Amino acid sequence: MLKDGSGGEYVILEDESIGFIGSEGQVGRVAESLDDLLTFLLHAGSISDFSCRLLYQNKDFLVKFCQGFLKKARENYQSKGEDWDKVRTGLAQKLGLEFHPEKLQELALKFYQSAIRTPLFTCKYGHGENEYLCDSVLSDIVGLWVSELVGMSREEIMNFGN
Repeated sequence: MLKDGSGGEYVILEDESIGFIGSEGQVGRVAESLDDLLTFLLHAGSISDFSCRLLYQNKDFLVKFCQGFLKKARENYQSKGEDWDKVRTGLAQKLGLEFHPEKLQELALKFYQSAIRTPLFTCKYGHGENEYLCDSVLSDIVGLWVSELVGMSREEIMNFGN
């Protein structure tokens, strides 16, 4: 079991795919293998930044988001006097993984496809006589982060490609 740094845990499922159990109740499959998960995290840093379902409804929108994400990641590293690509390339080499930032949208789409693949990895829990289903790792919420990276309002995002 791997921890995500905020109370969540990654687990290996029966079919060897990777599931995630978040500290806020979100649950789901996030990768088809440990290498897929580590490669995605090497590029994306976190699954939560890529959990908005709307990112995947339009290829052009996903590309725009990924370009904004990479630009922001590089700027954040540069503000600390570091080179994001160089740091991530070094990590990839140490882990024996590939690092190709230009393929971030492909990796994000792979994450999404794992999250929606059936059977879904989910959970139910009981509380008294009631039974509750945990939230998916995917969300319909358009966060400020998504809006900032694509330079669009929530309304513009909702109407993108229509």
